[in-house]
Amino acid sequence: MASGRLQPVAGPSRRSALCIALLAALPAAVPVARAAQINYSIGGRVEHSDNIALTQTNPMEESTLATDVAFDFTQTGRNTTLTASGGVEYLYYTGGLFDDDVRASLVGQFNWTTWQDRMKVILEDYANYEPIDVLSPDAPGNQQQVNVFVAGTQFNLRPGDATRVRLDLRYNNYWAEESDDFNGDRYNAAFTVWQEPSATTRIGFTVEGSEVQYDQVSLDTLGADYRRLDSYVTWNRNLANIDLEVRAGYSWVELTDYDAKDDAPLFRTVLTWRATSRSTLDMGVYYQFSDAAQELMTNAVDPTGTPTAPGTPSPDPSDVTIGPDLYRQRRIDIGYRYNGERFDASVRPYYEDNEYIDPTAESEGNYGIGVGMSWSLTPSLFLNVSASAGFRSFDSFDRDDDDFSVYIGMTKVLTRHWSLGFDLRHQERDSNANEASYDENAAIFSVRYTR
Repeated sequence: MASGRLQPVAGPSRRSALCIALLAALPAAVPVARAAQINYSIGGRVEHSDNIALTQTNPMEESTLATDVAFDFTQTGRNTTLTASGGVEYLYYTGGLFDDDVRASLVGQFNWTTWQDRMKVILEDYANYEPIDVLSPDAPGNQQQVNVFVAGTQFNLRPGDATRVRLDLRYNNYWAEESDDFNGDRYNAAFTVWQEPSATTRIGFTVEGSEVQYDQVSLDTLGADYRRLDSYVTWNRNLANIDLEVRAGYSWVELTDYDAKDDAPLFRTVLTWRATSRSTLDMGVYYQFSDAAQELMTNAVDPTGTPTAPGTPSPDPSDVTIGPDLYRQRRIDIGYRYNGERFDASVRPYYEDNEYIDPTAESEGNYGIGVGMSWSLTPSLFLNVSASAGFRSFDSFDRDDDDFSVYIGMTKVLTRHWSLGFDLRHQERDSNANEASYDENAAIFSVRYTR
């Protein structure tokens, strides 16, 4: 999305930091029965780029010193489950072209079941960094911290042997470091009746209502607050090698400040097929209303299922446009993963078209593909290659961007805990917009301790 909107004059306080602290304090507050499983790694790297600002003219060389801590955490008790994964990265730009930066990512989920499994308390947090301006390159000066916090309860009843009734209540808080018009709150309630005709099949009917209220919006619009009502049927089929979910229904939205309404069919299909013990195919087809916060939660986990090292290209070249606007999403993505004894590979093509409800926002379409491969050359030497290509266009003005990136890396395992890495990265953009193209090459040397 692109827009000619003015920047808001002020923003709310960093409420999301309090949300993250609350999630982190849960293990001490709630008794659990099993010890926590913690994996972490600490790394440092030196990166040299020949075009750190990703500019078309006058490229500037820069060396970056960085250190990061990555972790994943699991703690399970009789009635509680806490999982969290993420990391914190500190970057120091030796040439002073950019200010020092700290970037954090987190996917945290806590569930507490009580009242004889009839009630579940849910806390979630999703933190990442995304571009401030999606039309500009992902240079260091175009990054911001974004956070979505979720709190709610779920009530479960069992009126019959094969029938379930569920009521979900949720509160979401949105926060962005720079895009203040993203900051706001979401209130959601959903009522679902499930029928389980067999051990592998489940059919449900849901009525769901949401209201989104943003703290402030851009000065040249009437507002972005909206109400939404969804009614849909969900069919789940879970077999030994196949998981399938089909959701079909209808959605109604009302832009409360515009006093405008819109409606559209709702359709979503998600398929996972474990063809062999080493091969997995997954596919998603989406036609639905969506917004930036929902996309952030959906994309919190890498769709390829492969962790991405710092400084590597994303398997999906598209970025989330951080803003308040609701849009009609049409998306198809297909992924294939192969996990062999010495060779792993993944490929994911996708197509997406986002049509914004707000007439002042620029609708966009993009498609692309991400590919990743890893070879174990010896038991202690690994070669990693990943590449992505994305093609993007806008409906309301003449702009086309073609993005390409490739990453080649070698990892040498020295001991059980220590490893060294040397990596090369190339990324480029070919755009018909003035001064929007760029070309960058970077070399990275890293050392890492893994527990």
